[in-house]
Amino acid sequence: MPKFYCEYCGIYLTHSSPSGRKQHSRGKKHESARQDYYRAVMMDLVDQLKACFQKNVIPTFISKDTIKRLLITHQSIFQGLSTTAFVETIDQLGLSGTRTPYMQVPQMMLPPQGLYTQMVPQQQFMRY
Repeated sequence: MPKFYCEYCGIYLTHSSPSGRKQHSRGKKHESARQDYYRAVMMDLVDQLKACFQKNVIPTFISKDTIKRLLITHQSIFQGLSTTAFVETIDQLGLSGTRTPYMQVPQMMLPPQGLYTQMVPQQQFMRY
């Protein structure tokens, strides 16, 4: 069985069995390397998106949902852009007002005071 190469960490595992791979993937160094990798991928996407907007081109290589998430989470990077492609994309995604959360937190509704005690029947105890 050949040695396993971890692309996030850039190392060959000496114990390339499934249990050795699992142990490696739960380690702190691997978790940190994986987070750094995906952070770099995300920043690369943001840079490509910003370059498209600066060239006044509406991006088609990313889905609209992904563009919306990137615009909301990295709002400070896109501040100050006013090209027509950027404004059109903002209007199409419905982000032209204030910052809107991607997923709204549901509000818990409580019944009016006194109503709950009226709805609950008196407890009856059963004897065996």
